Amino acid sequence: MRRERVAHDAEDHARNLSQWEQSYSQFSSGRFEGRLTELWLPGLQIFQETANQALRQSCAAWNDALWFGLPAPGVPASRLDAQPVQGDTLLFRQGGCEFELSTPERCQLFGIVIDKTLFDEHFPYADALGLPGPGGTLAVPPEHFRRILGTLRQALFPPDGRPAATPEHILDLQETVLDQLGAALAHGSAPPRGAHYSRIRHSHQVVGQACELVLAQPSQRLSIADLCRQMHVSRRTLQYCFQEVAGLSPLTYLRILKLNQVRRRLRSTDDPANRVTQAATTWGFEHLGQFSRDYRRLFGELPSSTLRDPAD
Repeated sequence: MRRERVAHDAEDHARNLSQWEQSYSQFSSGRFEGRLTELWLPGLQIFQETANQALRQSCAAWNDALWFGLPAPGVPASRLDAQPVQGDTLLFRQGGCEFELSTPERCQLFGIVIDKTLFDEHFPYADALGLPGPGGTLAVPPEHFRRILGTLRQALFPPDGRPAATPEHILDLQETVLDQLGAALAHGSAPPRGAHYSRIRHSHQVVGQACELVLAQPSQRLSIADLCRQMHVSRRTLQYCFQEVAGLSPLTYLRILKLNQVRRRLRSTDDPANRVTQAATTWGFEHLGQFSRDYRRLFGELPSSTLRDPAD
């Protein structure tokens, strides 16, 4: 079954992917538009998602599955758990394991999710493929990467506009995707995990801890000094970690994160008429004029517009 959906909110876009647990936050300015196209084959989900804005994605495929992601060539680099993703790279994560994907503006990402039973049946030699533990990246030769990308494009966007329909066609497509994925895995290589990898991983952990503290205490106006004191890190370390992981200062990053939380609240409940103020103050925004300007700059609309039309 092929399905295509368009979303005008990052969180709606996250929910459009079937059988995943996801939450997206928008990190670049302007109205959001995302498109998801997915196709289900026996034991296999393939999809393409595009988004015009930069996103911080918290994702997990369903249990007993394996996810493989393919960033389309020619778009700015994404980050998987803060590690930069170069061209012709296959992303990998076991189902049920949460991961963070940071994607740039105008991102285009293809995905393959395989039921673990089907994977084991088709790849009895899986232990020899060198998959990086519970997840990571594999550099794939360009010819293999482009071959499987072309197959996914044709499956999702067939020239005649009609997806695979007959049982024979469906099984042929399933076999082709699995064979080409197997060839890519067999020729892929995991990047070395040296000091650079360890440093970025540490920075990602620091940023994650700071985000958890802020999200757990929504009404508190935690200063950088407060965060440093609770996390037992220096101001310089905190600044460096945010710059390395996100290219933003801690204050800017955390403000954007909280603005996304306000938007979720505005779109999710039917509170009294003053709930814009309630949502803003709940997340520590005391100066409502500045809050409204920041909100409009990020999402391309006033918070009152989100409130009037939460389904848009």
